[in-house]
Amino acid sequence: MFYKPLPVDARVTLEQQSQILGSTTKNSSKSEDFLIEYLEPRTSANIDDLSALFKKNLPLRNVKPVKENKKTRMRKKVLSSIEKRRLGLHKLPKTGLKYVSFAPLHQLWLEYIENNLGLEMSASGANKDMLYQKIAKADYHGCLLMVTRSKCPSYIGAKGIVVLETKNTFQIICEDDKLKIIPKRDSVFMFTISRWTFTLFGNHMNIRPSERASRKFKSRPTIDL
Repeated sequence: MFYKPLPVDARVTLEQQSQILGSTTKNSSKSEDFLIEYLEPRTSANIDDLSALFKKNLPLRNVKPVKENKKTRMRKKVLSSIEKRRLGLHKLPKTGLKYVSFAPLHQLWLEYIENNLGLEMSASGANKDMLYQKIAKADYHGCLLMVTRSKCPSYIGAKGIVVLETKNTFQIICEDDKLKIIPKRDSVFMFTISRWTFTLFGNHMNIRPSERASRKFKSRPTIDL
């Protein structure tokens, strides 16, 4: 035989334990009946709801449900202005640039500025204020500029295609393939579009190109040098 019969002592203890457990279940049912009889004349609540409430496990404190971790969106990293300066993204090499390679850029700029200004319609007296606003807000990358007046005599007569505009300077590539940095302050520039000639006062344009496009300009008297 693989199994031996259960000893008599163990059988008796099991029977006693089962009787004890049975008595606890009976006592619990009696306690619930007592509570219902006690509360029924003293409350207006439904007895069935109370009996169902007694069977629930009521926690002693409110446990907040754990939120599932949502997948965070990966944002594209953008270089800050300080990092761009460190990498030299705002600087052009002073050697290796060719005037001929920027000629197509100038042709594109001529098409852009003619469509933007609409000179045939804007040249009339009624639309001149709107024309001045468009000239002040225009993008001058690719424009063929010439310095007509400046407090620094060495800048006068410099002529070239604008390859980079900053808040305070125009950087132009000249016909001799030299890059010149012309300060806007105390300088006057000139450019031509077909049969029209325009004058830019650098003191009015000491603004970043991106900010100038969304800025409202007020009419000012011209500042002579």
